[in-house]
Amino acid sequence: MNTLRRAFRAAMILVAWGMLLVLSGCGGQSLPAGAVGNIGIYNYSPSVIQTGNTRQFWWCSQGVNPGDPSLTTDAIYYESIDMSTNESYGPVLALDETPGAWDSYYTCNPKVIGGVFENPLGDGQTYQYAMYYVATAENGFDNSIGVAFSNNGVHWKKYPKPVILSTSQTGYGVGQPSLYNADHKSAISMYYEDSNPSQHVAAASTDGVHFRVRGTLTCNGLDPDDPQATWGDMAYDPKEGAWYAVFNRPSRAAWTTGGVVERGQYGVELYKIPQDALLTGASPWQQLATMDTNATGFESNFIAGFVRDAYGNLDVASYPTIQMYTSVSYPPPNWDATPAAAGYSGRYPTWILMPIEWTPGASAEVAFNRYFNGLVHEVTTGWTNAGFQWQELLGHLYANPLSGATVPFYGCKGGGADYFVSLDVGCEGQRMLGKDGYGYSQPVPGLNLIALYRCKSGQDHFVSKDPKCEGQTTGQLLGYVLP
Repeated sequence: MNTLRRAFRAAMILVAWGMLLVLSGCGGQSLPAGAVGNIGIYNYSPSVIQTGNTRQFWWCSQGVNPGDPSLTTDAIYYESIDMSTNESYGPVLALDETPGAWDSYYTCNPKVIGGVFENPLGDGQTYQYAMYYVATAENGFDNSIGVAFSNNGVHWKKYPKPVILSTSQTGYGVGQPSLYNADHKSAISMYYEDSNPSQHVAAASTDGVHFRVRGTLTCNGLDPDDPQATWGDMAYDPKEGAWYAVFNRPSRAAWTTGGVVERGQYGVELYKIPQDALLTGASPWQQLATMDTNATGFESNFIAGFVRDAYGNLDVASYPTIQMYTSVSYPPPNWDATPAAAGYSGRYPTWILMPIEWTPGASAEVAFNRYFNGLVHEVTTGWTNAGFQWQELLGHLYANPLSGATVPFYGCKGGGADYFVSLDVGCEGQRMLGKDGYGYSQPVPGLNLIALYRCKSGQDHFVSKDPKCEGQTTGQLLGYVLP
């Protein structure tokens, strides 16, 4: 781990990365410090609550169907960690399928909210937690959202019916709920995905069980290359009066990964929007940061969840730094991995939950560096593989569209070793690594911009400030960057 070179974009960083390994399993497998999950099986879609020093996690992993031990599909696990002592409890199975019921398959996508839930199950009991989760009676289609209640976060009692019904009997249905508790009792706002049509829906309840739809969330301002992106989570910052959301980047096409179908997307993007614009779009979503393969080295980076208080607020832990956990495929592929080998490195048994964070006010400019390992170049604002040595600072990009810089520079890879930079979101049919940042398409009066060119040597591509490509094959003008 300590041999991996890490250079994460702007203020989006991995926390506690490269430290001692803290969780061990069979055959010497381990999770890096700060990571959470069951070793050797998939872990994704986290819900995280922090109270004092205690951080509680619920997430989707693999479990055994209680009615059919031969069937292992999704289940929900729990772990708690004292962040001051690193003492932990779990992982333990918290919620699984109910044979013969509406949630007999794929119990997943948990989101937990605290409150005072009085007699929601008709048993005369008051509960401290509500967990909204996704499941189906079919084999992966027609998903609905249900709820279960608990007083300790570990043992749960289910409400017998879905609280948000699927709108499609042939498509995915509804899923990926995010929650906010306005009165700290049972006034629950839920935001969820609906596949028919593809949209994010706002709903509200006064008792935590019966919901009414309030409208749909705006797409105004989302990355134009994926304006209807799926998400992992949303949370509220009461001090700013703003909502934050973390959306997924697209999935890679199988023809770019040697025919391997990747189940996890290659990256996530963090956004915020004023509260009064969430449904109206009067103000656009503001893009804040990106974490993808280019930034981390991991093949998959997807479905992140915020660290929140029990009621869905972000002003906890190290606020104003915003902390999240995202699913990554661990470890990263080798620098010369073929497209198929890279795709295989992102297979679902490798998914773990990794902490990341973003700090407001950090520099918007990111260094665009050129590296060389003796054989090929890599030009990036992010992570570089072991063995690559820094050659040159080419200039600076903006991490997000800013000050008229709206041309995205993408990091791509052809075959097993040809790293290149492209202006094409499809990486010209090759494997996408992620977004390096934003530059200009032409000179700007008053700015001392640098022109960058994509060049080709005998064995690879590289980027240069020299229009003659340092004596190599002259390529295209990519654009202009800050010095």
